Amino acid sequence: MRYPARMSASGHDEQVRTTASANAERWSADDDAWRGYKRVGDRLLLDERAERTLSLVEPRPGGAYLDVGCGPGVLTRLLSERVGAARTVGVDLTDLGVDFEHVQVDLDRDPTLPFADATFDVVSCLETLEHVHDTDLLARELRRVLKPDGYAIVSVPRLDALLAILMLGAGMQPLAVECSLRRRYGAPDEGTQVSGHVSHFTLRALKSLLRANGFTVDAIEQASAYTSWMFTQERPSPMVRLPLWVLSKIPFKKDDMILRVRPAR
Repeated sequence: MRYPARMSASGHDEQVRTTASANAERWSADDDAWRGYKRVGDRLLLDERAERTLSLVEPRPGGAYLDVGCGPGVLTRLLSERVGAARTVGVDLTDLGVDFEHVQVDLDRDPTLPFADATFDVVSCLETLEHVHDTDLLARELRRVLKPDGYAIVSVPRLDALLAILMLGAGMQPLAVECSLRRRYGAPDEGTQVSGHVSHFTLRALKSLLRANGFTVDAIEQASAYTSWMFTQERPSPMVRLPLWVLSKIPFKKDDMILRVRPAR
C-alpha cells in the first residue's frame, strides 16, 4: 500500500478504516433506491443504470460469473440469469445474506481476489471502483481472474457529468464528490449519508485505467441519475424534478458510465 505524501501509515490506516466503515454502513442500509432498483411490493423496478448494464450482457450459458461489489445480490442475480451462469460468485466487504457463493473481502486491505487465474467467463464490477483507493490493483485483479475469451462490465459515477459541471459552476459540491468521510459538506443534501467514494473518474480516465491494466474497451453506455433520485423521493419537488428530467434526456455526459471490456490480445 502506498501512502500519500506527509501522511503517516497510521493516519492512512485510520482513513481506510473510516472509509470501510462508511461503505459497510451504506451497503447494509435498508434503502435500496441508490443500488439501481426499488422494491414495490413484489415488483422490482430497475433504474436506467441497471437497464443499461443488463443491455451489455452477452449470454455465456453454463459459464462462471463473478460480481465484485455484489451488495445484497439483487443485481448479481439479474446479471447471472442474463449470462446463463452455472456458477455465480459474489465478492463484497460485508455479508448481506446472499444465497449464492459469497466471499467477504475488504478491497482496501486485501484487493487480491481469492481466485485462480482465468477462472470466470464474465466479471462485473458495478459502482465499486470509486470506493477503492488502489484502483489499478483491483483492475488488474479483474483482468487476472477473467478468461482470455471472457468480458467484464465496469461502471462508475461520472466526474464530468453535466449535473456535476453545473453544480460546480454554482459553487456546490457535486453529488458523491465529497471532502469528508463523515459529512457531505457543501452539497445540497449535506445532512444525508456520505457515499464513501474515494476515487473519481472522467470517461477518459476510466478508459485509460482499464487499458493500462490489460483491457480493451468494447462498448460504452451512459445512464442518468434521474430515476435513482426519483426512487429516493416520496414527493419529489417539481422545481427539482423538471431540471433533472431535462438533464436525463441529454444524450451525452450522463451521470454514470458503464463499459464492457475484454482482455487485450
